[in-house]
Amino acid sequence: MRSLLLGIVFACCAAAAPPYRFLLVVGNQWEDDGSFLIERSGEFQVTAALLKTWGLPFDILRRDQQTMDRYHLLQRDGSPRYGTIIWDAPADSKGRDLSLLAELNQQGVSVVVLGDTIKNPDAARLAGLQYVSDYKAYEQASFDASHFITRSLVGREKELLANVGYSFDGLKVVPQEATVVARRGTAPFLTVFERPGRGRVAWLGVDRSVARMQNQLVRDLLKRMLVWAQGYAVYAEYDRSLILFMDDWGTSDKTYLPYWHYKTPTEEEIRHGAIEPLQKHHAVMDMNVDTGYVDRKTRRIVSPWQQRVVDEIDGKTIHDFASTKRGLDAGLAAGVFFIQSHGWTHMLPDLESPPGPFWDAPMDGVGSLDWYNEFGDALRKQEVPAATQRFHMARSIAYIREDFGVTPQVIRPGGGLYSKSPPNNTAMNAARMGFGLATWNWAVYLGTDLAISLESVSRRGSWEYNRRVTGADIPWTVDAPYWLGFHDRDLSLDHAGIARLLDDLGEGIRYMNGSEYSAYLHAQVSRADKPALQFTVTYDDHYCEYFASHPSRWTVHLSDETRKLLGRAQPEKQAIEIPKGLGTHVLWNAEAGSQTSR
Repeated sequence: MRSLLLGIVFACCAAAAPPYRFLLVVGNQWEDDGSFLIERSGEFQVTAALLKTWGLPFDILRRDQQTMDRYHLLQRDGSPRYGTIIWDAPADSKGRDLSLLAELNQQGVSVVVLGDTIKNPDAARLAGLQYVSDYKAYEQASFDASHFITRSLVGREKELLANVGYSFDGLKVVPQEATVVARRGTAPFLTVFERPGRGRVAWLGVDRSVARMQNQLVRDLLKRMLVWAQGYAVYAEYDRSLILFMDDWGTSDKTYLPYWHYKTPTEEEIRHGAIEPLQKHHAVMDMNVDTGYVDRKTRRIVSPWQQRVVDEIDGKTIHDFASTKRGLDAGLAAGVFFIQSHGWTHMLPDLESPPGPFWDAPMDGVGSLDWYNEFGDALRKQEVPAATQRFHMARSIAYIREDFGVTPQVIRPGGGLYSKSPPNNTAMNAARMGFGLATWNWAVYLGTDLAISLESVSRRGSWEYNRRVTGADIPWTVDAPYWLGFHDRDLSLDHAGIARLLDDLGEGIRYMNGSEYSAYLHAQVSRADKPALQFTVTYDDHYCEYFASHPSRWTVHLSDETRKLLGRAQPEKQAIEIPKGLGTHVLWNAEAGSQTSR
């Protein structure tokens, strides 16, 4: 009887409630006129990256191209399309009317206002504030220990001054009806405003620079603001999560290039030097593979795994790529290797034009130049055309499927260079080819909806066999996994190096791989209200294929008011594990308080 009543109560209360979807409103921060690629580092990029890595469902409205009107923000029945609007649109000179924002707030839509966007008088009025001026200061923050947004973060206030320098940029506001729950000195820093029957409004007075958005405390405040505003959220957490990756499997340059010269690792070396240490530490690793071997003798691109090559430099070392392949297969079968794309050849697509041809170019001259980048031509200072890039990506995908029986989710361009113009942009082309992630010096989410740089959110570092990296050296964040990369060269030159690295990293690490992270980024979380509040998550059979054979984990976070509505039967936060399997799963419901699969 209690479950039935609970369902009726929440269903009635939620019938007119806005849906579980966020809207990020921006001004002119989006440089891509095509509204697909979010690349330039900035507060808009970081905010979009956080929403994506958390797994929150969201859309973007750009006020430089779209009108913010009933056409865009209401459903056909007149109800709001979004539950919470994140206002990141600077005040514009056109003075466009924001009365619809207040109207939506009266219908229950909450608003979270970021930084100096409060300078818009309508936004300030909605937040119960009056903007006075900018200012500079260097003052400690203080948090309200009783409010939902700040209470679990009390004691961490000093973190706001990390990497600030001599002063921070602040915004002087005067509360009119808002309540201050965090201050910097005496100045309000975080305010909340709520009225019966309306959506909530919160303002965070953070400088919207990248440096401030990199601050973990700022991100934690933003997440709790969204939970408070919406009443709940379901998101992924990545505490002490690490993605190890190793480049250059199958490349030919190690057999003839003087400054990148080593023997391709054998099956035995891979088993003892990589597979066994990974198993010991319950770790996994992405193997970034090139399936196109550039054969200088035949002037062709051939399969690397059929090559047994005498080294061009010393004339005696044997490079047994078939043995390498057996080692990769062994790690794949053991569940510790995940095969990803390093491109097709790790070489420029044009090996013929000047200063080529490359095939017989001397390695003490032209042959040693920058031929070894596949998706950006630094040698000729030009981009690689989109059609050529997609051809190489298609060959990589097809041959990885043929050689290993898997579909890569991640592409890491060989050499790290990529083409940047809109027509040739490597991330956009990789998204069109079905990759879920790209990595160069940072990771990039790739989807059918958007391509979003995850720079400063999912960060990357490197390791080499002759230096140490410990767990204390890694800037952990709960918001995303950290990527740590190296090469098959490191295994070749020091067979014990990977074991030593894993020992140095220590215990308590959650080892992930790129396919798993891609699956979280592409998962679709939604809310239903019948028979009671419940969340479902849907995994498709492409981007989320990893979850076909592995469980997943989500955090359900409820505001105090939602818990009160549910009879306080639920904790504020709870981690829910979803069993392996694709399709739609009931992640959590108010009656059971846990997941069941469907």
